[in-house]
Amino acid sequence: MRTIAKPALIQKVRSFWAHGIVLLALLAFCPQDLHAQVSFECRVDSNKMLIGDQRSLYLQLSPASTSPGPIDFSAWESEGVEILDNQQWNQTTNGFEQQLTFAVFDTGYVVLPPLILQIAGDSIYSNDLALEVQGIMLDSTGLAPIKPILKEPVRLSDFLLYIIVFLVGLLIIGLVFLRKKYTAVPEEIVEVPLPPHQIALMSLEKLKGKKLWQQGKIKEYQSELTHIIREYLENRFKIKALESTTGEIISELGKKDQVRDWLEQLSQILNMADLIKFAKAKPELGVHDQFMQMAESFIIGTKETIDQSVQTEEEE
Repeated sequence: MRTIAKPALIQKVRSFWAHGIVLLALLAFCPQDLHAQVSFECRVDSNKMLIGDQRSLYLQLSPASTSPGPIDFSAWESEGVEILDNQQWNQTTNGFEQQLTFAVFDTGYVVLPPLILQIAGDSIYSNDLALEVQGIMLDSTGLAPIKPILKEPVRLSDFLLYIIVFLVGLLIIGLVFLRKKYTAVPEEIVEVPLPPHQIALMSLEKLKGKKLWQQGKIKEYQSELTHIIREYLENRFKIKALESTTGEIISELGKKDQVRDWLEQLSQILNMADLIKFAKAKPELGVHDQFMQMAESFIIGTKETIDQSVQTEEEE
């Protein structure tokens, strides 16, 4: 018996192997993600909210090994949704997830379309969301109910400025008190002018110490001696003795009772000094010491006396 189907069988086998090779090639070059379906899910913590309230949006992508790209929220923004956070994916064991905060500024039932996410060059869509957004409830007066005041916890930093001001004030008061307490008040020194006779007697002592006439300086000695006497007369009796002549001085002093007994001696001293200065007279050496003693006696005899009772009251 002759078999004629052998060439056809061989042809079928060859065709099977050819299709098998093509199928294996297609499987080899197809992406592995086709074997695993990627899930992109979005959900909210509550589907009911007030207009403008903030809610949390949870996004989860699994399974995924490639970091996802940014999400396109343009479809949600057209529905009055505002995303308040920056997008940042966190990798988990199953894929990626993130939590965002959003708010809706439109009332009514809002159906948010699926979000679009780009990953590995493909677009992946999430599920849609249905939200019920309520407006602010008003009372019969048309006003919104008054919300309670939220009190912040009291902290030490709230009173820090007042504490600093109080401490600085105490410090300033303390420094002022210590300064007044320990700062010595300087005693006011009142210079009491010496009486004319003491000034004159001290000047005569200085003139003695110069020993002018002993050195032959007769004119200088007599000039200084008469200057001391004239200065005493001007301070004691209030006459212009430094500018007056000897005759004018004697004439003026003759009007004063306390000087009349001394006019002769005073006239002798002043006239001798005039002779020495202007006439270049040369008196005996003993005259100089004699005139010094006469000047001292005149000053002491005519000095101003102070009532003891008045002096005691002034000292008290």
